Amino acid sequence: MALASGLAVSAMLLTKTTHPPAGANPLLIMMTGQNWDFLLTPVLLGAVIIVVIGKGMQKSLKTYA
Repeated sequence: MALASGLAVSAMLLTKTTHPPAGANPLLIMMTGQNWDFLLTPVLLGAVIIVVIGKGMQKSLKTYA
């Protein structure tokens, strides 16, 4: 668990996208015994939805600026 949390925090620091609650994600996944499908269904799907909404908002804001 320490390795997973350390890697998650290191990745956030390297990309300058630090989000402290995200450090708990590896702990939660490992403690609840989730399998790899958990990464695809809620995590990846949620990330894709957030990016699509963000790109849509960015595009609409450019038309008003």
